Amino acid sequence: MTHLSDSLITLPIEGMTCAACASRVERSLSTLTGVSDASVNYATHEATIRLKGVSSADLVRTVENAGYGVHTLIAETVLTGKGARDRESELRSRLSAMEGILEVHAEGDTGDILIRVRYIRDSVAPLELSELFKRSHGRQSHVASASEVLDDIQRREENRYNTTRKQLIFAAVLSGPIFLISMSHGLIELANQNLILFLLTTPVVFYSGRPFFVQAWIALRLGSANMNSLVALGVGSAYLYSTVVTLFPKFFSGLPGGSAVYFEAASIIIALILTGRLLEARARKKTGEAVRALLTLQPAEARIIRNGKMVMLPVEELILGDRVQVLPGEKIPADGIVREGNTEVDESMLTGEPLPVHRTVRDRVWGGTLNTTGAFVLEVSRLGEDAMVAQIIRSVKQAQASRAPVQDLADRISAVFVPVVLLIALSAAILWWNFGPEPHLNNALLRFVTVLIIACPCALGLATPTAIVVGTGRAASRGILLRDSRIFQLSASLTTVVMDKTGTLTEGKPEVVAVEPGDGYTASDVLLIAARLEEKSEHPLASTIVSAHHAEQFGVSELEELLTAEITSVHADPGLGIQGFLGKKELRIGNRAYIESELNSDKVIPPPEIWKERGFTTVSVAYSKQFTGHIALSDKPRFDAKEGVARLKELGLKVLMLSGDQKSAARFIASTLNIERVYAEVLPDEKRKIIEQLQRDGEVVAMVGDGINDAPALAQADIGIAMGTGSDIAIEAGEITVMRGDVGNVAEAIRFARKTLRVIYQNLLFAFVYNIILIPVAAGVLYPFVGITLSPVMASAAMAMSSVSVVANSLRLKRLT
Repeated sequence: MTHLSDSLITLPIEGMTCAACASRVERSLSTLTGVSDASVNYATHEATIRLKGVSSADLVRTVENAGYGVHTLIAETVLTGKGARDRESELRSRLSAMEGILEVHAEGDTGDILIRVRYIRDSVAPLELSELFKRSHGRQSHVASASEVLDDIQRREENRYNTTRKQLIFAAVLSGPIFLISMSHGLIELANQNLILFLLTTPVVFYSGRPFFVQAWIALRLGSANMNSLVALGVGSAYLYSTVVTLFPKFFSGLPGGSAVYFEAASIIIALILTGRLLEARARKKTGEAVRALLTLQPAEARIIRNGKMVMLPVEELILGDRVQVLPGEKIPADGIVREGNTEVDESMLTGEPLPVHRTVRDRVWGGTLNTTGAFVLEVSRLGEDAMVAQIIRSVKQAQASRAPVQDLADRISAVFVPVVLLIALSAAILWWNFGPEPHLNNALLRFVTVLIIACPCALGLATPTAIVVGTGRAASRGILLRDSRIFQLSASLTTVVMDKTGTLTEGKPEVVAVEPGDGYTASDVLLIAARLEEKSEHPLASTIVSAHHAEQFGVSELEELLTAEITSVHADPGLGIQGFLGKKELRIGNRAYIESELNSDKVIPPPEIWKERGFTTVSVAYSKQFTGHIALSDKPRFDAKEGVARLKELGLKVLMLSGDQKSAARFIASTLNIERVYAEVLPDEKRKIIEQLQRDGEVVAMVGDGINDAPALAQADIGIAMGTGSDIAIEAGEITVMRGDVGNVAEAIRFARKTLRVIYQNLLFAFVYNIILIPVAAGVLYPFVGITLSPVMASAAMAMSSVSVVANSLRLKRLT
């Protein structure tokens, strides 16, 4: 299948066993014409490729030619009845236009036609494929759902883990007696001892050690070398030398130490390295738990209301607009809007918020969250790739697949690591052969094997990606989406956080904050008069005033005539206000000029001066030609905003505020939140220019916003932080998304990024120090000074633990709170 447009595709790679494998796949894909960028993540075993004019089949073929595989899936449908052949042709044409489709195979010439589609896992949306089969009137269709794909991945991982475990147990059982006999120093002496050791070691090498030799042979055939090449050379050298000594002892009888064998080195090296791989596989499995947990959120079935009847159907059969009933204790099957009922929803799996959130009619709910108390009916509004869970998974995977700049040095070293180690091993062997102590041959062989075994490019390859995978996964579980790995390094140099006001630092909706009644009226009277009139209005402020009245936040009015009487002849004067009648008594609400037009201006008491200073919106009220009072409305700061700003300052960051609002309102909010620097009355592009100017002044800037008007500034900033309660455009423009919209979580997001970067640096430091120190020691550099050398067995133990240590250090991020 070919696809000739700019695109980004992810390939799940199979068969990689070390960082050098990832480098080889990356180099192979990068040389393909039409590929502009290729990045292979050894921790997630995924390749991310940006391409144009390259078919999916070419990508898979390139990976296979490099000696590795790509995880593919099969989807099936049956076309029957009249026109089946025409529909097959149309289906083929549509499939050929889809990225990730590899093969379409049809069986049957007449009657039923079985269509079998082979496609790349994660590159084709199951819902899209199912819809295509439906439009072709396919029957008995099967497309692997997200949960089935997850089960398949886990099954494959489990099979690989169990195979490695069996090989390790086999090696360990036989290596025990080999070690005891070899290390007894004469305490255990057996007839034909070397032959017994040979018979015990041979099955370990050829069964337990088979993966190393197979992968090394594949690499050799392709003209490259990897970690398996080093292990195969080391184990093979020790085993072959010992085998020749055992089978042809006369050839070595005249050499000093010529009768020595190293079967224990060959067998125990295999056992220890398999131990390391098993531990690494187990630890690496934990690094991806966050994404796997998200994939399991969606329930398998939904209770759908169709044609007035309730039916249980697979969630894959949901369509936009479906009405779905959700009972207490059930997971919500899809994103939607509540149309009937109210409940408390546990959204902790998406936002990290531990307390259930109240949801009622017209509120939005998310698929995968848990309905805790009431039953309700939702209308499905988002499905497939548009669903919130899918967007979160995509964001997390995007960060995990992207390459952090700090990884570049490690990648450059990994690319030349194996050839350099081979050169060091050969040089050490030659030096020990010519200048070392007796027995020359034995010592040269031991140094050669030890250098090959102790070298570990995997620790370098895992240092960055494992920390990023764990860090982004842990952050996602706390409702923080880190979408680009470059933010980890940028977070360390961040100097300034610029925050949008409306909807970010404030609630984003006006509230009644004060009432100034006229003579003879109470605050509750003013609100009652205004609310009765606003009940008939569609003005944005109307519902705010009505809600304040119903909440009785300013007491209860005693104007009984206004409580139940019908308001008639309601008329709105755009830009001025609204009027209506209670019998013959006029009610009027609007700006001050609108009220004064019906009253003597000297009868209208001006609103408090402090309202103007704080930028409050003032609404004046009149009843029966008498001034009743003023109502002040304002967008209040979020409950967590002041603490959130303080936490950013604790991180050593300067906090600025941007707002399109009037200066007085912006300055009041800023002073309330202890923000010293404010830019008010700015347009969207002016926000971007302010960010640009700060960057020219040497600041490293993070922009926090939630609206469409913030998107240019979010894109301009070094780090864009979008509030998850805001618009889709703002979220798309940000590198970080704070799902809860909690200002305090902005500081948490930066702290997560900085902590992850520290762990990356720790991992790289360990990996560099490990190889820089222990490779020379393995070569024997300390022997002339202190008489110390490393045995191959000790080298294999150190190598096995190096990768495990890096992964274990990364896993500490899972405990970050």
